Amino acid sequence: MPREMERMWVLLVRSLVVFAAWSTHAAAVARAQLLTSALVPACPAQCICLSQSPVVCNSATLRGVPAALSSSVMQLSLSRADLRVLRSDAFAHLRQLRRLSLDACNLTRIKPFAFRGLPRLNELFIQHTPLTTVDAFAFAALQNISSIVLSHNKIAQIEGYAFAGTNFIKLISLRNNPIKRILAHAFSGLNDVNQIELPSGIRSIEPQAFAGLEGVGVLELAYMDLPALVQDTFFGMTRIGRLALRESDLGVIRAGAFDGLRIVDTLEMCNNKIDGIEELSLIQNNSVHTF
Repeated sequence: MPREMERMWVLLVRSLVVFAAWSTHAAAVARAQLLTSALVPACPAQCICLSQSPVVCNSATLRGVPAALSSSVMQLSLSRADLRVLRSDAFAHLRQLRRLSLDACNLTRIKPFAFRGLPRLNELFIQHTPLTTVDAFAFAALQNISSIVLSHNKIAQIEGYAFAGTNFIKLISLRNNPIKRILAHAFSGLNDVNQIELPSGIRSIEPQAFAGLEGVGVLELAYMDLPALVQDTFFGMTRIGRLALRESDLGVIRAGAFDGLRIVDTLEMCNNKIDGIEELSLIQNNSVHTF
Protein backbone atom coordinates (compact mmCIF):
# COMPACT_ATOMS: atom_id res chain seq x y z
CA MET A 1 0.00 0.00 0.00
CA PRO A 2 2.75 2.54 0.85
CA ARG A 3 4.42 1.81 -2.50
CA GLU A 4 1.14 2.42 -4.30
CA MET A 5 0.76 5.79 -2.56
CA GLU A 6 4.34 6.70 -3.40
CA ARG A 7 3.72 5.87 -7.06
CA MET A 8 0.60 8.07 -7.10
CA TRP A 9 2.49 10.97 -5.54
CA VAL A 10 5.24 10.67 -8.15
CA LEU A 11 2.69 10.74 -10.97
CA LEU A 12 0.95 13.74 -9.43
CA VAL A 13 4.20 15.68 -9.11
CA ARG A 14 5.13 14.88 -12.71
CA SER A 15 1.71 16.06 -13.89
CA LEU A 16 2.08 19.31 -12.00
CA VAL A 17 5.53 19.90 -13.51
CA VAL A 18 4.22 19.24 -17.04
CA PHE A 19 1.22 21.51 -16.45
CA ALA A 20 3.45 24.29 -15.11
CA ALA A 21 5.76 24.01 -18.13
CA TRP A 22 2.79 24.07 -20.52
CA SER A 23 1.31 27.10 -18.75
CA THR A 24 4.63 28.94 -18.97
CA HIS A 25 4.90 28.17 -22.70
CA ALA A 26 1.30 29.21 -23.37
CA ALA A 27 1.85 32.47 -21.51
CA ALA A 28 5.02 33.14 -23.50
CA VAL A 29 3.19 32.48 -26.78
CA ALA A 30 0.35 34.78 -25.73
CA ARG A 31 2.82 37.53 -24.82
CA ALA A 32 4.60 37.12 -28.16
CA GLN A 33 1.32 37.31 -30.05
CA LEU A 34 0.30 40.38 -28.08
CA LEU A 35 3.65 42.03 -28.76
CA THR A 36 3.47 41.17 -32.46
CA SER A 37 -0.05 42.56 -32.77
CA ALA A 38 1.12 45.75 -31.08
CA LEU A 39 4.10 46.14 -33.41
CA VAL A 40 2.32 45.19 -36.66
CA PRO A 41 -0.91 47.12 -37.26
CA ALA A 42 -3.91 45.08 -38.28
CA CYS A 43 -4.99 45.31 -41.90
CA PRO A 44 -7.84 47.86 -42.22
CA ALA A 45 -11.23 46.30 -42.90
CA GLN A 46 -11.52 47.81 -46.41
CA CYS A 47 -8.05 46.61 -47.46
CA ILE A 48 -6.27 43.47 -48.57
CA CYS A 49 -2.78 43.23 -47.08
CA LEU A 50 -0.95 40.55 -49.04
CA SER A 51 2.04 41.42 -46.88
CA GLN A 52 3.23 44.53 -45.10
CA SER A 53 4.58 45.87 -48.41
CA PRO A 54 1.81 45.81 -51.09
CA VAL A 55 -1.62 46.85 -49.81
CA VAL A 56 -4.81 47.11 -51.87
CA CYS A 57 -7.69 49.23 -50.57
CA ASN A 58 -9.97 49.33 -53.62
CA SER A 59 -13.20 49.79 -51.69
CA ALA A 60 -16.01 52.16 -52.62
CA THR A 61 -16.77 52.55 -48.90
CA LEU A 62 -13.32 53.94 -48.11
CA ARG A 63 -13.52 57.72 -47.61
CA GLY A 64 -10.06 58.54 -46.33
CA VAL A 65 -6.46 57.37 -46.28
CA PRO A 66 -6.35 54.50 -43.75
CA ALA A 67 -4.48 55.60 -40.64
CA ALA A 68 -3.88 52.05 -39.36
CA LEU A 69 -1.57 51.00 -42.18
CA SER A 70 1.91 49.79 -41.35
CA SER A 71 4.64 52.38 -41.89
CA SER A 72 6.51 49.74 -43.93
CA VAL A 73 3.97 49.76 -46.80
CA MET A 74 5.77 50.25 -50.13
CA GLN A 75 2.89 49.90 -52.61
CA LEU A 76 -0.58 51.25 -51.96
CA SER A 77 -3.65 51.20 -54.20
CA LEU A 78 -6.68 53.28 -53.26
CA SER A 79 -8.31 52.88 -56.66
CA ARG A 80 -12.11 53.28 -56.81
CA ALA A 81 -12.24 54.57 -53.22
CA ASP A 82 -14.73 57.28 -52.30
CA LEU A 83 -11.79 59.57 -51.62
CA ARG A 84 -12.85 63.13 -52.48
CA VAL A 85 -10.31 65.46 -50.87
CA LEU A 86 -6.64 64.77 -50.20
CA ARG A 87 -5.54 66.84 -47.22
CA SER A 88 -2.04 68.22 -46.73
CA ASP A 89 0.50 65.57 -45.66
CA ALA A 90 -2.10 62.87 -46.32
CA PHE A 91 0.51 60.10 -46.59
CA ALA A 92 3.21 61.38 -44.22
CA HIS A 93 2.84 58.26 -42.02
CA LEU A 94 3.89 56.05 -44.96
CA ARG A 95 7.48 57.19 -45.51
CA GLN A 96 8.52 53.91 -47.18
CA LEU A 97 5.89 54.30 -49.91
CA ARG A 98 7.26 53.80 -53.42
CA ARG A 99 4.15 53.37 -55.58
CA LEU A 100 0.78 55.04 -55.04
CA SER A 101 -2.34 54.60 -57.19
CA LEU A 102 -5.44 56.76 -56.79
CA ASP A 103 -7.03 55.79 -60.11
CA ALA A 104 -10.82 56.00 -60.47
CA CYS A 105 -11.33 57.69 -57.09
CA ASN A 106 -14.00 60.36 -56.59
CA LEU A 107 -11.21 62.89 -56.16
CA THR A 108 -12.23 66.55 -56.53
CA ARG A 109 -9.44 68.37 -54.72
CA ILE A 110 -5.79 67.92 -53.79
CA LYS A 111 -4.73 70.33 -51.06
CA PRO A 112 -1.25 71.93 -50.94
CA PHE A 113 1.59 69.55 -50.07
CA ALA A 114 -0.68 66.50 -50.10
CA PHE A 115 2.29 64.22 -50.89
CA ARG A 116 4.87 65.82 -48.63
CA GLY A 117 6.88 63.45 -46.48
CA LEU A 118 7.30 60.68 -49.09
CA PRO A 119 11.06 60.68 -49.77
CA ARG A 120 11.01 57.29 -51.52
CA LEU A 121 7.94 57.73 -53.72
CA ASN A 122 8.77 56.62 -57.26
CA GLU A 123 5.43 56.34 -59.09
CA LEU A 124 2.21 58.31 -58.61
CA PHE A 125 -0.94 57.56 -60.62
CA ILE A 126 -4.12 59.67 -60.55
CA GLN A 127 -6.27 58.82 -63.58
CA HIS A 128 -9.97 58.62 -64.46
CA THR A 129 -11.10 60.92 -61.62
CA PRO A 130 -13.43 63.97 -61.59
CA LEU A 131 -10.52 66.25 -60.58
CA THR A 132 -10.96 69.60 -62.40
CA THR A 133 -8.22 71.81 -60.92
CA VAL A 134 -4.65 71.23 -59.82
CA ASP A 135 -4.32 73.60 -56.87
CA ALA A 136 -1.22 75.64 -56.09
CA PHE A 137 1.43 73.45 -54.42
CA ALA A 138 -0.70 70.29 -54.82
CA PHE A 139 2.32 68.35 -56.14
CA ALA A 140 4.98 70.43 -54.40
CA ALA A 141 8.18 69.11 -52.83
CA LEU A 142 8.41 65.73 -54.59
CA GLN A 143 11.96 64.57 -55.29
CA ASN A 144 13.49 61.94 -57.59
CA ILE A 145 10.13 60.52 -58.64
CA SER A 146 9.96 58.55 -61.86
CA SER A 147 6.39 59.30 -63.00
CA ILE A 148 3.51 61.59 -62.10
CA VAL A 149 0.66 60.39 -64.32
CA LEU A 150 -2.42 62.65 -64.31
CA SER A 151 -4.04 61.45 -67.54
CA HIS A 152 -7.74 60.95 -68.31
CA ASN A 153 -9.10 63.29 -65.63
CA LYS A 154 -11.32 66.38 -65.91
CA ILE A 155 -8.46 68.80 -65.28
CA ALA A 156 -9.20 72.15 -66.93
CA GLN A 157 -6.83 74.35 -64.95
CA ILE A 158 -3.37 74.17 -63.37
CA GLU A 159 -2.86 76.92 -60.84
CA GLY A 160 0.45 78.71 -60.40
CA TYR A 161 3.21 76.85 -58.55
CA ALA A 162 1.32 73.55 -58.62
CA PHE A 163 4.64 71.65 -58.87
CA ALA A 164 6.88 74.09 -56.96
CA GLY A 165 9.94 72.51 -55.39
CA THR A 166 9.50 69.25 -57.29
CA ASN A 167 12.76 68.15 -58.91
CA PHE A 168 14.37 65.36 -60.91
CA ILE A 169 11.27 63.84 -62.49
CA LYS A 170 11.28 61.55 -65.51
CA LEU A 171 7.69 62.11 -66.67
CA ILE A 172 4.73 64.35 -65.92
CA SER A 173 1.76 63.33 -68.06
CA LEU A 174 -1.36 65.49 -68.38
CA ARG A 175 -2.69 63.87 -71.54
CA ASN A 176 -6.41 63.51 -72.21
CA ASN A 177 -7.49 66.35 -69.95
CA PRO A 178 -9.71 69.27 -71.07
CA ILE A 179 -7.06 71.93 -70.36
CA LYS A 180 -7.88 74.97 -72.48
CA ARG A 181 -5.74 77.64 -70.80
CA ILE A 182 -2.26 77.44 -69.28
CA LEU A 183 -2.13 80.00 -66.48
CA ALA A 184 0.87 82.16 -65.59
CA HIS A 185 3.48 80.35 -63.48
CA ALA A 186 1.67 77.02 -63.78
CA PHE A 187 5.04 75.23 -63.80
CA SER A 188 7.10 77.66 -61.70
CA GLY A 189 9.55 75.96 -59.38
CA LEU A 190 9.55 72.69 -61.32
CA ASN A 191 13.10 71.68 -62.20
CA ASP A 192 14.85 68.93 -64.13
CA VAL A 193 12.07 67.00 -65.83
CA ASN A 194 12.81 64.60 -68.67
CA GLN A 195 9.41 65.02 -70.35
CA ILE A 196 6.17 66.94 -69.87
CA GLU A 197 3.15 65.67 -71.80
CA LEU A 198 0.37 68.23 -72.30
CA PRO A 199 -3.03 67.52 -73.88
CA SER A 200 -4.17 68.66 -77.29
CA GLY A 201 -6.78 71.39 -77.66
CA ILE A 202 -5.08 74.18 -75.66
CA ARG A 203 -6.62 77.53 -76.66
CA SER A 204 -4.71 80.06 -74.59
CA ILE A 205 -1.25 80.36 -73.04
CA GLU A 206 -0.87 83.24 -70.62
CA PRO A 207 2.32 85.35 -70.47
CA GLN A 208 4.96 83.65 -68.31
CA ALA A 209 3.01 80.39 -68.26
CA PHE A 210 6.35 78.55 -68.20
CA ALA A 211 8.30 81.05 -66.09
CA GLY A 212 10.46 79.30 -63.52
CA LEU A 213 10.46 75.99 -65.38
CA GLU A 214 14.10 74.93 -65.57
CA GLY A 215 15.73 71.89 -67.09
CA VAL A 216 13.26 70.08 -69.38
CA GLY A 217 14.28 67.32 -71.77
CA VAL A 218 11.19 67.48 -74.03
CA LEU A 219 8.20 69.83 -74.01
CA GLU A 220 5.80 69.31 -76.91
CA LEU A 221 2.83 71.59 -77.59
CA ALA A 222 0.68 70.05 -80.32
CA TYR A 223 -2.82 70.40 -81.78
CA MET A 224 -3.41 73.80 -80.17
CA ASP A 225 -5.94 76.37 -81.34
CA LEU A 226 -4.51 79.73 -80.27
CA PRO A 227 -5.53 83.24 -81.27
CA ALA A 228 -1.90 84.25 -80.72
CA LEU A 229 1.43 83.48 -79.15
CA VAL A 230 1.50 86.53 -76.88
CA GLN A 231 4.46 88.47 -75.56
CA ASP A 232 6.44 86.60 -72.88
CA THR A 233 4.74 83.27 -73.59
CA PHE A 234 8.02 81.46 -72.87
CA PHE A 235 9.62 84.05 -70.60
CA GLY A 236 11.66 82.57 -67.76
CA MET A 237 11.91 79.10 -69.25
CA THR A 238 15.48 77.83 -69.39
CA ARG A 239 17.60 74.77 -70.21
CA ILE A 240 15.31 72.98 -72.66
CA GLY A 241 16.40 69.98 -74.70
CA ARG A 242 13.59 70.15 -77.28
CA LEU A 243 10.70 72.60 -77.44
CA ALA A 244 8.26 71.60 -80.18
CA LEU A 245 5.26 73.58 -81.44
CA ARG A 246 3.57 71.51 -84.12
CA GLU A 247 0.30 70.63 -85.85
CA SER A 248 -1.34 73.74 -84.37
CA ASP A 249 -3.12 76.97 -85.25
CA LEU A 250 -0.77 79.49 -83.65
CA GLY A 251 -2.72 82.56 -84.75
CA VAL A 252 -0.47 85.62 -84.70
CA ILE A 253 3.05 85.41 -83.31
CA ARG A 254 3.30 88.62 -81.30
CA ALA A 255 6.48 90.60 -80.76
CA GLY A 256 8.41 89.21 -77.81
CA ALA A 257 6.68 85.82 -77.79
CA PHE A 258 10.05 84.09 -77.35
CA ASP A 259 11.69 86.76 -75.18
CA GLY A 260 13.25 85.36 -72.04
CA LEU A 261 13.53 81.81 -73.42
CA ARG A 262 17.09 80.69 -72.74
CA ILE A 263 19.41 77.79 -73.53
CA VAL A 264 17.42 75.63 -75.95
CA ASP A 265 19.06 72.78 -77.84
CA THR A 266 16.27 72.46 -80.43
CA LEU A 267 13.28 74.68 -81.17
CA GLU A 268 10.84 73.07 -83.61
CA MET A 269 7.93 74.82 -85.31
CA CYS A 270 6.46 72.58 -87.98
CA ASN A 271 3.12 71.91 -89.71
CA ASN A 272 1.46 74.89 -88.06
CA LYS A 273 -1.05 77.45 -89.31
CA ILE A 274 0.23 80.97 -88.67
CA ASP A 275 -1.98 83.97 -89.44
CA GLY A 276 0.76 86.55 -89.06
CA ILE A 277 4.13 87.31 -87.53
CA GLU A 278 4.66 90.64 -85.82
CA GLU A 279 8.17 89.63 -84.92
CA LEU A 280 10.11 86.40 -84.59
CA SER A 281 13.27 87.32 -82.81
CA LEU A 282 15.62 84.68 -81.49
CA ILE A 283 18.49 86.83 -80.31
CA GLN A 284 21.79 85.56 -79.02
CA ASN A 285 20.54 85.58 -75.43
CA ASN A 286 17.99 82.91 -76.34
CA SER A 287 20.90 80.53 -77.00
CA VAL A 288 18.86 78.39 -79.42
CA HIS A 289 21.23 75.84 -80.90
CA THR A 290 18.96 74.47 -83.66
CA PHE A 291 15.84 76.06 -85.15
